Order: sequence, then structure tokens, then C-alpha cells
Amino acid sequence: MIIAFVVTVAIWAVDPRLIDGMSVWAKPLKFELALAVHAATLAIVASLLGPKVRAGVAMQWIARAFLLACTIEMGWIIFQAAQGQHSHFNESTAFHRAMFSVMAFAAVIITGAAAAVAWVAWRDPDFAAGKTLKTAILLGLIGGTILTLVTAFTIGAKGSPYVGEVPLPTSRMMFTGWSLIAGDLRVSHFLATHMMQAVPLAAVMAVSARIGPRDRDVVLGFAAFWTIWTLIEFSLALSGKPAIFLLLHS
Repeated sequence: MIIAFVVTVAIWAVDPRLIDGMSVWAKPLKFELALAVHAATLAIVASLLGPKVRAGVAMQWIARAFLLACTIEMGWIIFQAAQGQHSHFNESTAFHRAMFSVMAFAAVIITGAAAAVAWVAWRDPDFAAGKTLKTAILLGLIGGTILTLVTAFTIGAKGSPYVGEVPLPTSRMMFTGWSLIAGDLRVSHFLATHMMQAVPLAAVMAVSARIGPRDRDVVLGFAAFWTIWTLIEFSLALSGKPAIFLLLHS
């Protein structure tokens, strides 16, 4: 994904085509970066597993399913960008509608792989990390999986991430494309997905701070905060309002 990101940046530099007012390569770039972070997260957790568990049948199947799903997802997104067409919500033909369904299924596998890895890690008696980090991985990856699927399927059911006025390019955040004027479900989707990194990172910081037995309380509190924040953004978007930090700014 990192190599693909670099190549896509180079293509973007010489390809001026736009779709919905943004570069046709904007979506591949965002997905490549997001999947690189996601895959790195799972790889780090897998590296902490005991040797037998890491080389076991469960992890082998999780890895294979994840790789296949990522290949399908990114292959179609990149192919459609090269054609100058939408990869998501494209109902121009029966084939495009079918591919959107295939992408949705692949996305479930990509996301669900995090919950599967977290469950394997939780049950591994030889996991090379303390109880605090183990708890954070369970909460972050499984909680993030649930919230990601809820927000993603809501976007899919609505046929658009926008609720209310569809923003012009001048009414969107740079790079993310989030709406500055109306509801955008991608904000809560972003928070849900990156709960998988945020909560374990909070555990690492808490353990590094050496606050003792309270470090697990910090992890539980942070996980609760992140969940509430995600749900607030989700609720705001459904009501047609922009992200909370944009409301506070205004």
C-alpha cells in the first residue's frame, strides 16, 4: 500500500483529470494510506503473538482472506480511478452495481480481520504484552470493527456519505473531502476505523508513564471517550450537521 501510494502520487502529478471537483486519484490515495495503517496495526499485533499461534491455521486464514480482500478492494478502486469513474455508489450498469456489492463484502473482511486478530491475541497465553495493552487491543480492534461496520453500512444504505446539502469542492476539507456545511458520515467512519490505533496507543502511553494499576482505568476511560466521540459525530451527521470541531470553530 505504501508503494502504491507513492506511485499514485506520481500519477496524480501528471494526470489533471477531476471527478466531482477532485482529482480522480484522491480516493485511491486515501484508501492506500488507510489500508497501510490498518495492515501495519494488524502486523504489529500479530508480531506479539506466541510463535505457535502466529504460525497457526487461524492466523494463516485471516492473513490470506485479508490479502485477497485488500487486492480486490484496491484493485477496483485504482481501476475505476484510471477510467475516471466512481468506484463507490456507481449504479451506471449492472456490473458496476455488482462490483460495489463485492467491494462491500471485501470491506467487511478487511475490517473484520482486526476483530479476529484481537480475539486470537486475547486468547493467546504467550502474547508478548501485559494485560493493559492486551485489553486495549481487544477494546480498540473489536470496538473499532463494530463502529466501522455500523458507520459504513449506514453510508451504504443511504447511498452517500452526505446528509443534507451535497458540498461543492470549495465547501469540503482539504484531502479528506469532508463537508464543511452539512452532515458527513465519513467523519464518524474515520474515528471508528482509527479507534483500532488510538486505544492501543493510549495503552502504550499509559504503561510508559508508569502510573501503576491505574493504567487499565486510563485505557477503559479513553476507549469510552473515543466511542462517545464517534457516536456524537455519527449523530451530528445523521442530523445534517458538520463535524463537532467545525461547529465549535464557527
